[in-house]
Amino acid sequence: MFDTGNSKRISGRLLFVICAIIGAVVFIGIYGAAILDFTNTGWLFNNDHDLRQHYVGWCAFRRDPWHFPIGLIDSLSYPNSMSVIYTDSIPIFAVAFKLISGYLPVTFQYFGLFGILSFMLMGGFSSLLLRRFISKDILCMIGSIFYVISAPVIQRMYFHTALAAQWLIIAALVLWVYDDVIKKKSTKIICWALLGFISVGIHSYFVPMLGMILAALMITQIVVKKGIMLPVMEFVAFCATGLLNLYILGAFYGVSSASGFGLGTFVSNLNTFINPLDIGRVLPELPLQNYFQYEGMAYLGAGILLLYVIVAAGLVFRLVRKVPEEAFHTKKVYGRVAAGLVIVSFAAAVFPVISFNDVLIGYIPCPQSLADILSIFRSNGRLIWPAMYVLITAAISFTAYTFRHEKAGVIVIAAALILQFYDMKDAFSNRYELYTSDYPLTTVWDEEDLSIFMKGQKEFIFLYTENDITLPTGYYAYVHNMRQNNFYFARDIEMKVWENIDQYMAELQKGMIREGAVYVLRTEDYERNREIFDALDAWKIERPGHLLFRAK
Repeated sequence: MFDTGNSKRISGRLLFVICAIIGAVVFIGIYGAAILDFTNTGWLFNNDHDLRQHYVGWCAFRRDPWHFPIGLIDSLSYPNSMSVIYTDSIPIFAVAFKLISGYLPVTFQYFGLFGILSFMLMGGFSSLLLRRFISKDILCMIGSIFYVISAPVIQRMYFHTALAAQWLIIAALVLWVYDDVIKKKSTKIICWALLGFISVGIHSYFVPMLGMILAALMITQIVVKKGIMLPVMEFVAFCATGLLNLYILGAFYGVSSASGFGLGTFVSNLNTFINPLDIGRVLPELPLQNYFQYEGMAYLGAGILLLYVIVAAGLVFRLVRKVPEEAFHTKKVYGRVAAGLVIVSFAAAVFPVISFNDVLIGYIPCPQSLADILSIFRSNGRLIWPAMYVLITAAISFTAYTFRHEKAGVIVIAAALILQFYDMKDAFSNRYELYTSDYPLTTVWDEEDLSIFMKGQKEFIFLYTENDITLPTGYYAYVHNMRQNNFYFARDIEMKVWENIDQYMAELQKGMIREGAVYVLRTEDYERNREIFDALDAWKIERPGHLLFRAK
């Protein structure tokens, strides 16, 4: 790789540990230590509704009996079962902690632990990635922090929480660039098998991202070693373990479809690498063609962009002075395949809607059969992340190469990191204030005058499918050993829920009210069917926007 000068090096394991510790320190600096308390759950409900979904999904999964597939949840969409995959509750953590659930307190969350582990692994793996290109360990340590605080990680952590585990992408890149160092074929196959299994156990969107990197590795192996058997075995191992884990977790069970609507809505904008959105403060925020293009956010940060300016200036200097260009002189195939990876990742993220800022440039049509397949990963803007991390790696590595014989490289990259922190300062301070505040955990059902009404009830029956109070209801149901028929999942089962609602309504038309059930309907639904509900011999309570009733 790069010849960046010789220096005494520490072991790769020690470098990994040091940078993992740095990652933990950065995490606590941004989010505070309070969320590491397993019994601190108030912050989960005073945040984005997706985070509530993750936590309530875990609570219901924990309380429900074991099934096979083992990832099924009964009590959130009764009588329909759904996989914990579709509550984005980090299935691998959910299963592990359910195994010891009997020893855990009723109030328990693992999302703080997941967050700090993700930062630590990001720090550790990114230091190994940089070590392959940079010979100064201090630069690897400094450079690893760029990955730890990368904009998509900060954007996703405690929003689409599982997607903050972007260390999986870095781990795949490490396997690629160290392929000629890892001598045992069995080790390579096992590593890719583990990545396939773990990526599904965290979030399935990582599968196509890691697949891109695996394809880059396979091309490199074929070109350099002229062999195809090992690449095929790695590919088979990765796919087989991923599919196995999907099956074990129940992804193929029940009434949900893997495809989602909106292909072309959740894409990357062409401005993604320079658009800070709500993360950066140095560059102006650029408009998007539609709001949901935040899904494809891959802002490099002011510090990394500065490094590219410096690298470009160094390149011009070498061209003017006719200094021989030696970068990648022994491993040109890596540079070419890396460029191809960036192009493929970028193209996959912007397809099929091409836009710059708020201007729609064009739309690439595709057959419906292909669209149905691609809709499995409808938020394809996320596929920009492999390209982003390759670009971050290139910026830091080329800067180290530019200053390879001088201590100036350390100063320049450290200064860029300071700029990166300054750029993201507001995002960090907002999160620190949010996650270090003390929040009591209450739900809409904890009002004092509802206690008698709710006493002895066993289930909630929503007579509509919108997600307004289903999340807090799910938590109340968990604490009070109840179930419900409607919940907010990552994949739609609305038609099946409506079939059950039609059955409930048919019963109510006959004056039949299920014992132990609390019926919930919106005020507008009551107005449309007033004659049915007024005729019921039921205990009714009105709340703003809702009518509740149950058997007397």
